[in-house]
Amino acid sequence: MTRSLESSSIKPKVPIILASGSESRKQMLEEAGILFDVKVSDTDEDKIKKQISSLPFSEQVVDLAKAKAESVSREFNEAAVIGGDQMCVLGDRLLHKPGSKERAVESLKLLSGQKHYQHSGVCIFKNQSCIWQYSETVELKMHSLTETEIINYVEMENPINAAGSYKFESLGCNLFSYVNGSSHTVRGMPLIPLLNALRELNIISLE
Repeated sequence: MTRSLESSSIKPKVPIILASGSESRKQMLEEAGILFDVKVSDTDEDKIKKQISSLPFSEQVVDLAKAKAESVSREFNEAAVIGGDQMCVLGDRLLHKPGSKERAVESLKLLSGQKHYQHSGVCIFKNQSCIWQYSETVELKMHSLTETEIINYVEMENPINAAGSYKFESLGCNLFSYVNGSSHTVRGMPLIPLLNALRELNIISLE
């Protein structure tokens, strides 16, 4: 288990664990000054996705986030375990993490000039129980991109592990004509609602 340490970090009243290997989620918590550990869940996401595929995407991301957090909470009962999940959806089609540059190019060709949605779910578990959950959806429209623009972007950022095949926190933000919603949610976690919940649940404080 890795620990995020910063001299200006907010020390929580109970240990906080991020049950995710997402660099973007880790970066957002670090930017917010939260002191936390990382323990990647061993949840079989593909199996759960098959079980919940009939649910709205906004509910699926919460269920997946809860499965990850619950798995880690069994090992660390007293900790506040944060689970998160994200789905990029074009129409009724789920666009998975591409896994290769070639598939990233194909995914961006589909999104070019189109409106799509990023669904993000987050939850907090303690003592193997969900004490808070939340989901948020952002509507985005991508510029009509040339094939050269798409290929150049993929070569520059290599977004093979990003939902939607773009990294919104960096060069990817240049791909869009509009975004209706929080950039944190597009990056994979509704940060402000999460921080509010941590405060209201007396897990963090500036005192």
